Amino acid sequence: MGRRDTAAQAALHGLRALLQEKFQPGDRLPTEQDLSEMLDVSRGTVREALGVLAIEGAVIRRWGIGTFVAGTRDLAPLSMSKILAYRDRIQMAGHTAELVTSSCDTVPSPPAAAEALGLPARSPVWQVTRIFSVDDVRAAYMRDYVPLKIGTNEIDPSPMLGIDTDLFTFLDRGALRPAAQVITDLEAVLASDQGAEALRVPVGYPLARTLQTVFGHGDVPLAYGVTLHRTDIVRIRITR
Repeated sequence: MGRRDTAAQAALHGLRALLQEKFQPGDRLPTEQDLSEMLDVSRGTVREALGVLAIEGAVIRRWGIGTFVAGTRDLAPLSMSKILAYRDRIQMAGHTAELVTSSCDTVPSPPAAAEALGLPARSPVWQVTRIFSVDDVRAAYMRDYVPLKIGTNEIDPSPMLGIDTDLFTFLDRGALRPAAQVITDLEAVLASDQGAEALRVPVGYPLARTLQTVFGHGDVPLAYGVTLHRTDIVRIRITR
């Protein structure tokens, strides 16, 4: 483990201890500079550790205002332990999820999508873009990539433009290939221009990004998706 990793783990451990011993839900944390002096680490290390805690749902970062200790009722839990649609996951937690906007276009496959789908670089694929709100706040910006053809079936993903057809329902009914396995990677990122505009947050706002590959039976890749999540609205929970 390198020096930077050691400092980051120490900062994360120290922040967790502070949250447990000195703060209550709703309390505003000291500034990043103050925390860096308290923990004897760099301000950048503190910022990185706070980003991890934001993804875990332990804190809420409000741009231009500060970082606050999260309460159990502040966030909508988003369980990643089952193959379920985004809206179903949110509604099962007692919150309201709505489709704000959607579009469907044929585009050259981005490198990650081509690799995940087993296609040649820049092969044409369907790109389905959707923005979801949770309790009337934009919370998720999704881009799903689907091949133009799966097996012998020509694919028309336009049903996904409506609120009632999610990716998994579409694959089951429209592509006739039900999802058998989903592999999801989770990482902390800062909002770029496009993501910031979609979610109506400032550039550089801390977000969680999930990279999802959906497989059918026989390990046939069916879809690849990238989603940006506002962690001050949604808590991502992975159960092992």
